[in-house]
Amino acid sequence: MDQIVSVPQMIAMYTHPNAIILVLLVIVYVATATAVIIFLIQFYQHRLRVNHSIYGNRRINRKRLRFMILMVVLWAVFLFLQTWYTNQFGISTSENQSVINQLFKNMPVWTFIDGVVIAPIMEELIFRGLFFELFFRKNERATKVIGVIVNGIMFGVLHDTGLSFPIYALMGILLAWTYVYTKDVKYGMAIHVLNNFIAFL
Repeated sequence: MDQIVSVPQMIAMYTHPNAIILVLLVIVYVATATAVIIFLIQFYQHRLRVNHSIYGNRRINRKRLRFMILMVVLWAVFLFLQTWYTNQFGISTSENQSVINQLFKNMPVWTFIDGVVIAPIMEELIFRGLFFELFFRKNERATKVIGVIVNGIMFGVLHDTGLSFPIYALMGILLAWTYVYTKDVKYGMAIHVLNNFIAFL
């Protein structure tokens, strides 16, 4: 489970503010996050138009539906391998995950909303949508393959540089593959939301 840790959660964990201040912090964060998401969507759509991109709004069809079913199956296998890998090599909880676990204890409802809704939308717009539009937008097989691999490595490094790096890198590769195949960022968002939702259970 990965997410962009929010300011009110961090403040709550370290300062234990009263309820009024906490509510105000949450309101500020929601407003800020909403503004950032709107900006990212508009900037992403602008890049799509400017680049005459192969990516954009793609309706669900049988081909994409079959792919999404395949991805759900692969994601289930991934989660199993993640558990096996962690147990096999005696890997402790990553720093990223440890912070999230602590935040969930302090603010379970807000951490759930932030991790399952806000973070996946932001991360897919940045890591998949804008990443490919800015750096790997050519409609060539080699460009797509290199982009998927680089994206996975970058995603892994930004989440954990320790022994948990392969887990996050593989997660990034699967999400990047989803974006490249479906050519629509919302399919990756759906997978990302599902992953984070399962991780909270």
